[in-house]
Amino acid sequence: MATLSSDQPRRGNRGFAKSARKFANRVVALPGIVMLSAGGGAAIVLATIMGAFGTIAMPFGMRLGFWSVLIGWNVVKWTAWFAWTVRDPGDWPRASAIGAVVVNLPLPLEIPTTLWLFGIAGRIDATRTWIEAAAISVTLFALLRLARPKPVPREIVEDGILFRVGVRDLADVRAVTAEDHYCRLHLLSGAKPLVLARFADLLDELAGVDGEQVHRGAWVATSAVDGAVREGRAWRLVLADGTRLPVSASHVAAVRARGWLRMKPKLGVA
Repeated sequence: MATLSSDQPRRGNRGFAKSARKFANRVVALPGIVMLSAGGGAAIVLATIMGAFGTIAMPFGMRLGFWSVLIGWNVVKWTAWFAWTVRDPGDWPRASAIGAVVVNLPLPLEIPTTLWLFGIAGRIDATRTWIEAAAISVTLFALLRLARPKPVPREIVEDGILFRVGVRDLADVRAVTAEDHYCRLHLLSGAKPLVLARFADLLDELAGVDGEQVHRGAWVATSAVDGAVREGRAWRLVLADGTRLPVSASHVAAVRARGWLRMKPKLGVA
């Protein structure tokens, strides 16, 4: 009979941790995560104040707790759903439409369960709940879509180093770091391929992207910067996926001029 070696569970744990970390990086890199979280917080406040869906009879504290749990849990579901389904800005409408059905399916169970947590027994009409939830989701995401700024024209890659490694849109490149004779690409998908290329050649290919060279061997796209932290006398930029890039003394002035040194990291892993 086959036996498991002592290091197999350890390798399995490392594999799971790596997958979980990669998924978490995708979550924090989602461009709509801040808006989704802010929308969830606003929904909690409004639902609590208005006593939505007949909850006005609850004491205020209980009502606040009920909506915080229910809406907070649904924000988590939507965040995980978008992290799983969105790989490109064009995926948002399709992911939102499908999610309005899929993510809302458990609601007829979640609502009674949340009520039970607060000592209230209740039954709900599943069909009516689905219809109302779908209508709210569609309306919310339609408003968010209208509020979103117009997308920047895509810089399509048709040749060059980046094309050869699979990059088709320059906006997918979040940062580039030099490593000896190689360069590490930090991509929107969370991938970090190592390519044999000169740092200067990659900067030439990225000339049309809004970004800044922050070190002799580091370049970052403006949209990827989450904030800055001080480490001793040196500065480091924190990206949305938690990556830290050094800022050399010769580039501090340019980084400061962009206002990045005043930004405290919100999404990056410190």
